[in-house]
Amino acid sequence: LYLQWPAVHPGEGRLPLLGVPHQILGLRSTNKDHEETYKGYYNYADMTDRLQRFSQKYAHICSLSSIGQSVEGRELWVMRITTNPSTDVPGKPRFKYVGNIHGDEALSRQLLVYLIEYLLTQYGRDVRVTELVNRTDIYIMASMNPDGFERAVEGGCSGSSEGRENAKHYDLDKSFPDRDESFSKTSEDLPEVTAVMKWILEKKFDLSGSLHGGSVMATYPFDDGSSYATSGLTADDAVFRHLAQTYTENHPIMRMDNPGCPDVPDKNLGDGGMQDYNYFKGNCFEVTFGLSCCKYPPASQLFTEWTNNKEALLAYIHQAHIGVRGFVMTRSGFGLPDVTISVSGTDHNITTWMFGDYYRLLLPGRYDITASSPGYLSNTVKNVPVIEGKATLLNFTLEEPVEEMLMLDPSEQAVVTNEGLNTPGPTSRSPIHTLDFRYHSYDEMEMLLQLLSAVHPSITYLNSAGRSVQGRNLYVMEISTNPGVDQQGKPEVMFLGNLHGNEFIGREILLNLVEYLCRNYGKDPLVTRLVNSTRIHIMPSVNPDGYELALKGMNLSIIGHGNSHRVDLNANFPKQSGTGNTVEAETQAVINWIKDHFFVLSASIRGGTESVVYPSSLDSVDEDMFKSDIVLVIVLFLFYFIIFFCLNCLFMSTYSCFTLKFGFCIMVGIDMLTWAYHSTDTLAVNIGLSCELLLPEELLSEYWEKNYGALLHFIQQVHLFVRGMVTDGHSGKGIANATVVVEGSSHYVHTSSMGQYWRPLAPGSYHITASAPGYTPISASVRVLETRVEQVDFKLTRGTLSVEEGEQKDFEKLVEWLLAPGELDQLVRSLLPAQTLRYRTYRERSEFLRGLTLNFPRITRLYSLGQSTEFRTIWALEIGGNLEIPQAAEPKIRFVAGVHGNAAVGPELLLEFASVLCLNYGRNPAITKLIDRSRILILPCVNPDGREQAQEGFCSPSKGYTNAHGTDLDTDFFYGNASAQPETHAVMNLIYGGGFSLSVVLEGGSLLATYPYDRPNQHAQNEETLRYLASLYASSHPLMHLGNLGCTEKSEQIPGGILRGADFSAHTGSMKDFSLDVGVCPEITVYTDCCMFPSVRQLFSLWIENRLPLFRMLLEVHRRLSGVVRDSKGRPVSDAVVVVNGSMNVHADSQGHFTTLVAPGTHQLLVQAHGYQQELQQAGSSLLTVLNGSSLMSVLICALLIWHLRSAKFSRIRDGVRWLRRKRDVLQMEAMASEKSPLRQEFLDESESEDDPFLVEGR
Repeated sequence: LYLQWPAVHPGEGRLPLLGVPHQILGLRSTNKDHEETYKGYYNYADMTDRLQRFSQKYAHICSLSSIGQSVEGRELWVMRITTNPSTDVPGKPRFKYVGNIHGDEALSRQLLVYLIEYLLTQYGRDVRVTELVNRTDIYIMASMNPDGFERAVEGGCSGSSEGRENAKHYDLDKSFPDRDESFSKTSEDLPEVTAVMKWILEKKFDLSGSLHGGSVMATYPFDDGSSYATSGLTADDAVFRHLAQTYTENHPIMRMDNPGCPDVPDKNLGDGGMQDYNYFKGNCFEVTFGLSCCKYPPASQLFTEWTNNKEALLAYIHQAHIGVRGFVMTRSGFGLPDVTISVSGTDHNITTWMFGDYYRLLLPGRYDITASSPGYLSNTVKNVPVIEGKATLLNFTLEEPVEEMLMLDPSEQAVVTNEGLNTPGPTSRSPIHTLDFRYHSYDEMEMLLQLLSAVHPSITYLNSAGRSVQGRNLYVMEISTNPGVDQQGKPEVMFLGNLHGNEFIGREILLNLVEYLCRNYGKDPLVTRLVNSTRIHIMPSVNPDGYELALKGMNLSIIGHGNSHRVDLNANFPKQSGTGNTVEAETQAVINWIKDHFFVLSASIRGGTESVVYPSSLDSVDEDMFKSDIVLVIVLFLFYFIIFFCLNCLFMSTYSCFTLKFGFCIMVGIDMLTWAYHSTDTLAVNIGLSCELLLPEELLSEYWEKNYGALLHFIQQVHLFVRGMVTDGHSGKGIANATVVVEGSSHYVHTSSMGQYWRPLAPGSYHITASAPGYTPISASVRVLETRVEQVDFKLTRGTLSVEEGEQKDFEKLVEWLLAPGELDQLVRSLLPAQTLRYRTYRERSEFLRGLTLNFPRITRLYSLGQSTEFRTIWALEIGGNLEIPQAAEPKIRFVAGVHGNAAVGPELLLEFASVLCLNYGRNPAITKLIDRSRILILPCVNPDGREQAQEGFCSPSKGYTNAHGTDLDTDFFYGNASAQPETHAVMNLIYGGGFSLSVVLEGGSLLATYPYDRPNQHAQNEETLRYLASLYASSHPLMHLGNLGCTEKSEQIPGGILRGADFSAHTGSMKDFSLDVGVCPEITVYTDCCMFPSVRQLFSLWIENRLPLFRMLLEVHRRLSGVVRDSKGRPVSDAVVVVNGSMNVHADSQGHFTTLVAPGTHQLLVQAHGYQQELQQAGSSLLTVLNGSSLMSVLICALLIWHLRSAKFSRIRDGVRWLRRKRDVLQMEAMASEKSPLRQEFLDESESEDDPFLVEGR
């Protein structure tokens, strides 16, 4: 079937900004070596080299392999992208893209190489990519027909049979067997097809995309003429249509009515098709996508084609996670492969993979689903709910047909889980186990943990803290609701085992604990309560290398004690944080893991002793806590094994024993426990469960039965201490990493990212102090009782200046980082796309703006500047993080479009810009900080009347250029113009209000940026700065900076793509001249395209070209020269005047704040104020000069500040000027005028003293 979609208009009727399924992360710098240029196709050798480089550089998330060879011996490369790419992981859906099936359809091959690079480079940076790679097993075959590609010719849009077919002249896509026939071709003729068929059957992919060229459409089964395809529809036709639509709706060309391809491919495509074979034989849903009308487009179009397809490629991968998923297991917990999963009413079945896992793609609804396999009783679950965008978890347990089946425990039936749909089974009276009580190898342990994580995703998070010396993962299983996230009120507890490889018992007990917690959640009240209220972290094996060695030599207890370097890991922790011996890989991983969390309690489960050991060198406060709370609780539950005075402990002589009232041995240890006590937040103990290192396997179940209760009660202890919050007394927000100290203890604990802390203490009275950098410490007294939790909260306060300085430094670091080469571009590329681009009428534009304010009321405000000649509202949209309480230090930037109504691109670019800002606020940290510290005003259309008259597709129209009165608004901006047009008057009033640091106007009809003045024969006094601002936009634009306009037949070359306005189009009454002269705000005009009103399909590429420059201008206002003029008492000097370079006057506001933009270089600031004394001080690279002066009419105090404005050097300058401010109290004051002057007193403000000096504080 062929599917072409009608034009899609996001935002029509509703704003398409809600329900976005992913967020964007903050960025890190990346290696620029071998960065993609999008300038040419890769031949086989180049592609092989690039893929091999990727596999080496990103080995942690990708592996490169060949599934076979072509006729001419070229490898059929497949890049696998997922976590743990060298192993098969249960529970992950398997997805594949296959490109270049026809050798002359080269675009798909190139785009898949780009996709590989994008997934690898954006992992850990883009949340959506990271989630896809973490949760999906992605396979990408960029070229199935490398032989044909080598014969194809670039630029051949219609292709050729020589390049289309393989070297044996077979069409690979049509050489797959159909449903009713066997494969009749030989592997010599079709080695590519043979290899892919084998690959499909082996992997049992869940979803696939086949990429082609020569058309822009989506097709799905059936695509041949066999009898089963006579209707043209599969049993899953609706699912296939949804899958196809997912791609087309995210492709700007494919979703249009007419993509413009000259011919529609013949629908009668022959007998065998790869997508049909996937569906019938391979368990897999495959859709075929035609990416471009041209099969082998010129390399110059590669970037555009990548841009067109990237979102669609990513969105389609995400569809592997819809429908129903789960495991089919035996009663003993082993996965069953090749089990048939059938859906009632659908005659297409799938089968489970090697681990018993399956994914069945389904649309939202309710279904009856059956799992069946020969030798087992089938199991049907009725009315299974499937919701949109997330697969429902449905696990089956299949039973063998024996009489005991009549007595099945209902708790063992299939359980359907989904958010809000989980119903706990009956309470279990005893531990439920499917894990054998035996010693498990590393591979078995790995598979068990992955299986439990896949079966219980709502309460588990499996990750690796690092790798051993021999490369084995040090797995950590977190068990909690919403695992992996810091949560209010949830303390963290940690268990680790197998610190010594030959101490088997810790590893096996902890594996059993993981399984017990998972399988009993929702069934056992205590387990459910602990998992709901605690973040439980379990590392079963710290030393997997030593374990594997010990497992092979079980008769020799000394083997495997250390790691593969024969280092005792328990004696490898540094005595003090940051000092000491060479740290092994395993030790360093544990150190990093512990420091990354806020564990309240930790326990190392050990063998070789039956005892509880706590750290040596304890403070008395903590020693009392260990004796009274933790140890006694554990000892009481271990009384089966702990004998009086530890008479049967094998290593008694290595410990000091303390006799408690119960006569049990409490041992004092060192090493990891001591390191943790002095270097981290956690209080740790060793729990020895067996005097034997190599406990006989048949005793494991007995040891588990006797100890699991103690382990649960150990977890419970974290809830019985002092806890609380440390918050900012002004904002109420939690303070991360604040320090909480108990008097008499050197063991400090710190607050989590949410500001919460826990402090274990024995019953008694204590004095606790909370502190944080920049805050005043606060202390409180507390009495701890055995029977309840004590809540002690702290509200810390600090001076406003300290808050501002700390936040300002953080923000300056962000700005400096974004100004580094390529970083802003990476940020912009990673942002959530709004995808709202289309031409809008006045009504649609108004509704869109209202929708933005309704969806983002926290950061937007929409208001009217006035009305046009025909009474249409001239809207202004303000975006900022502090709209209710404007901050004086916030720069204001103005983005304007639609001065000429027929320049239709600008309004749509600004609406897209506004949408992207709003959509990424709160999701992207950098954008959030930029908005919080900016006031962004967007005027999407100054001339709505003219815009209504303009017509799409006319590049040089006169219609719509003027307003309804026939006036060119850009010639109507004159100071005091009483007859100004209503549109002009509205904008002039805005400019009169002042306060803007920069204005950017989007126009059309050319490709360059202009700066003031537009009026002829006049140069601005700060022309260097204006030219610099225009060059910023042009240099950030991929084409504008080249200076080749190309808008007329005559080639015009403009150096750097910038001109003074008068040199481009001289005229008077322009908005940019008025903005500079009256509003004291530099304004640049940007001409975005040669065409005034291009077709709608060009909007997306124009947005891609202009989005980086728009963000660059927003960033520039934060590199401004700004400061505060204060007197010696710290009071602001209102209405001071700062003269920049002797020409441009900048007025300070009522609070003394001033700001202006200047080009990089050295500048002079002359500051004028009334009645203030002067001083001369030198601070770093800044020189503050204060001169004496008086006159009959006024007394002026002038400060000359030589300000070195360099990019990325603001902080040093600011610190120097602030040093002056701190020194103000010691400055000597001089008389500023003769006391005999009769006018002296007349010019002193009531708030000013006769000898007040002033200071300029740089920001």
